[in-house]
Amino acid sequence: MKPRPNAICVGGPCDGMLTRIHQDIGIVPVPVGPPCLSIAYRITSRRVHHPSSDVPFTVLTWVDASDPTATEPSG
Repeated sequence: MKPRPNAICVGGPCDGMLTRIHQDIGIVPVPVGPPCLSIAYRITSRRVHHPSSDVPFTVLTWVDASDPTATEPSG
């Protein structure tokens, strides 16, 4: 059985994409496209409701490569 998404990406190349995360804080890699390609997104404290779930999704914001506060994904 495929894991159910619990987060939604906001901004950047994965905008609107649903994904599954397994941590509460930090920066996570969101897999896209070819194998081994991922985009960094920061976990936020924001939650939004999505029609596909009874529980709110965690909002992930895109970590722009020009962001001086960005660090490597920890996932």
